[in-house]
Amino acid sequence: MFEKRMGRFHGIKADLHLIASLICLSLLPFASSTGVNLTQNNSPSIYVVQEDKGILRLISVSPNSGKTRLVYTGAVEKGLPVFRKQNLILFKTSKELSLFNLSLGKSEPILGSQDAFPGNSGFFKEKPWLLFSRKSNNRWETVVYDYEKRKEEKVLPGTQPFLSADHRYVFLIGNEVKYSEHGEDSLRVPVHRYEPETDSLVTIAWVESGKEKLQLLDVYGLSDDLVVVRAATEKENRLYHLTVSQGELVKLDKVFYPSKTNEDPKEQFNVSASSDGKTLVFTERSEGKFGYLVVIDLVLKQRFESAFLGSFPVIKNGVVYFLCDPKFVKGTKETEYKPYSSYTLYSLDYKKDRIRAITPLSGKAEVLE
Repeated sequence: MFEKRMGRFHGIKADLHLIASLICLSLLPFASSTGVNLTQNNSPSIYVVQEDKGILRLISVSPNSGKTRLVYTGAVEKGLPVFRKQNLILFKTSKELSLFNLSLGKSEPILGSQDAFPGNSGFFKEKPWLLFSRKSNNRWETVVYDYEKRKEEKVLPGTQPFLSADHRYVFLIGNEVKYSEHGEDSLRVPVHRYEPETDSLVTIAWVESGKEKLQLLDVYGLSDDLVVVRAATEKENRLYHLTVSQGELVKLDKVFYPSKTNEDPKEQFNVSASSDGKTLVFTERSEGKFGYLVVIDLVLKQRFESAFLGSFPVIKNGVVYFLCDPKFVKGTKETEYKPYSSYTLYSLDYKKDRIRAITPLSGKAEVLE
């Protein structure tokens, strides 16, 4: 169940259906009607979702001491919380999305979210808005939803929304369309950029998808002139630089910070951007092997490839936090993949390639962004 951002993604539809099918929750109320206040004083806690023997738990972990605190618990039917903003948690239930207020211990459905799912970003920082995608007449659309007014602010074409670090833009993978040129038919996918302040939507590029059966899975707008897409073919699953244009057809021919050898097509997944947009971390692996950690420092313009294995990385205050089975964390990149039998939360100093075990975890786990 905790493979929301893992695995081989051979198609955007398979990717989205996998996410939707894996995160179906059955929620129980808090033991306390007041819930838990998540305001942090010093270094921010790391939030981890655990599933053990049919019970779902959301815990906060001190990155310094490793001490844990129970934030939420409830029965689970294959699922997990998806995004958190202070005392609010966005859940995917079996029927719709819901917003759980930890302070009040209350949950309310998000209107218009039947069979919907979140993308790569959840909440806006300064506005009472959140993002989710849904299918409408066989086309994907993304909703900007005001959870205080309980209404849809904007409906946009496309899916997998990603908020830029300054929250100025929302980037989207558009709907695939048929295109004919010189009597030859092809399939193309647009990449959109929406600016809430001006309520303007522009198409920044088109990518041909039909000839190589290429499928765009995700888009990450890291700065005004740096946009990265994750694309999959039958042979690979990689991050690429996207040439930002005035809606022109572009080629994905520049791999985003490739490894020095670049001999073997790699799978890249578990992508997470820092809150300032200056660092990107992801898991990379050869087919059938264990995943290892890669950090792209956009200030230094350098790729840091860790010797350690791990999954579900997030980066906070310049430190990477990730999960791994202690038996495998120091394994080699050519080790054949095996399922984890236990989970431990680690921190990684990516510049020195040093790790520190923070705390062991019970059951299956995933770090919550």
